Amino acid sequence: MGLEDDLNGMFAESVHELSPPVGEMVAEGKRAGRRRLRTRRMLQAAGAAAVAAAVVTAVAVAVPRPDGARVAGPSSGGTAQPPTAGASAAGPATASPSTGKGAAGAEPGKGAVSPGTSPAAEPGTADLTWQAMTKILSDLLPPGARLGNLNPFGVKFNTKPDERYVELEYDDGHGASTVMLTVSRGRAPSPVTCENWHGGSDEGTRKPGYEKPLCKTEDLPDGGRVRMFVTGTDMVGLYDEMVELTRPDGVTVQVVAANATLDQYTGQKGVPITVTRDRPPLGLDGWKALVQSPRWQLRVPQSVVDAGRAFAKTVSRFPCPDDVKPADCRID
Repeated sequence: MGLEDDLNGMFAESVHELSPPVGEMVAEGKRAGRRRLRTRRMLQAAGAAAVAAAVVTAVAVAVPRPDGARVAGPSSGGTAQPPTAGASAAGPATASPSTGKGAAGAEPGKGAVSPGTSPAAEPGTADLTWQAMTKILSDLLPPGARLGNLNPFGVKFNTKPDERYVELEYDDGHGASTVMLTVSRGRAPSPVTCENWHGGSDEGTRKPGYEKPLCKTEDLPDGGRVRMFVTGTDMVGLYDEMVELTRPDGVTVQVVAANATLDQYTGQKGVPITVTRDRPPLGLDGWKALVQSPRWQLRVPQSVVDAGRAFAKTVSRFPCPDDVKPADCRID
């Protein structure tokens, strides 16, 4: 899959973060495998700066709505639909009862992103939290969205002063998908372009129903830029859809969604990945609409933080792995 080429290309943008605590890295040796699983996925997708920081750690220890309209989100292509009411996430980690057909009865890999709300309605007075991210994500996902198996270790490891991260499973009724969502500011421009991207090579079997590898960029009217990727498969058949929005205000919103789940690490032999579906949920157009929501801000209203804290209690979590210090999973 050209992983070595990707690593070489990524170090250029990770040097500025090359100051990890050596003692802590050595102590985290047993955790390198889990980090590498996530690092490989992100390298395949785009090799963004935040991911490259994880690469540095892994290598060291491995000797880790836009406009308020509901938008159709097929895996390729899609058209905007008339504005409709947003999805409510009042129930336990679900936007509405499951229909058995996925989001709003949609086919696998398709869905409609619910409208965002204007951030101008209430001033941002509090820092964005992972709990608030989970609530916003639930609000924006199509009706029937079920969120669970949040990874506290992943949240703890990837949260930084100017970066917020959440990793959990999203089930639209057609199989769960591990979703990684990042909101950050000041991220260095990635040197990866569609011309030098090597993330489209397959290590495992690409089934007939899988999407083809893809890389494309789009410059937006407001000066922002969107990068979209469909990666190659790994050895068990996992691949990702990845959409990253870089806004003129310096904020980057990135989402990576798989056709599989990254399962709880047990220490047993085998790769802790379960392929659950042919295509990730929503599709590139759906994820593109989601990252463009104005609700993704690093400073949010206190009411959003409060609502997130309440909603997060309804989202199930993976237990802290046996080989991890309890403090490394403490995120509340």
